[in-house]
Amino acid sequence: MPNFLTLLNLSCGVLSAIFMISSNAQITTTTVTIVMVLMLISLVADFLDGMVARLMNIGSPIGKELDSLADCISFGVVPGLMLFSMFNHFSTDFIYENENLKIAAISLFAFLVPAFSALRLAKFNLDEDQATYFKGLATPSNTLFIFSLFSIYYNNGQIINPSVDPYLLIVVSIVFSILLIVDLPLFALKFKGLSWAENYYKYIFLIITLGLVAWLQVAAIPLIILLYIIISIIFRKEITK
Repeated sequence: MPNFLTLLNLSCGVLSAIFMISSNAQITTTTVTIVMVLMLISLVADFLDGMVARLMNIGSPIGKELDSLADCISFGVVPGLMLFSMFNHFSTDFIYENENLKIAAISLFAFLVPAFSALRLAKFNLDEDQATYFKGLATPSNTLFIFSLFSIYYNNGQIINPSVDPYLLIVVSIVFSILLIVDLPLFALKFKGLSWAENYYKYIFLIITLGLVAWLQVAAIPLIILLYIIISIIFRKEITK
């Protein structure tokens, strides 16, 4: 059962990549919606596979490696393709172009995300200290951040401003790639108990998150990820004790 969920995650990631590549020249709101649904299925499957393995006490080295391979596609390659698509739409200077594919020089920044995602997942598999918290930004969180920019852009025609957006995406590509591998403790939403004293910073995060989602919907995701990082930095000692 856990491996089935992991393979479901992988399959949805591959399908998302196919839709992104086949729609490279013309991303539509339909493409965005399909990718969003597939990404949500991947996120749920990724959350459940480890939980089911622990509940059934059937964790295995193969399952751990398979999970990272699936995550590398769903939460590494796919967000990289999202950035690649946005970079291409901002650019008029292409190093390769035909009727089916355009590659802008600036779009090469997008490939930092798959590369650093693979590096992060490899490090995670070898690190036994991340049972209760993460070191660096988890690949699903990184994917949510990039998808939110992708959705905002293709629904509104811009993220902030057409003259600013390409530089914003360069910063996002570099900074969030570094965040994937930096040795920064970030809390995991795992609860040993429900008491306020043990989990107050998690409850603060969840309360603010619910308010932001109710107010801004998908546009809230970048703020939520930034809030997550800020709260983790503020409560670093509590997270690692």
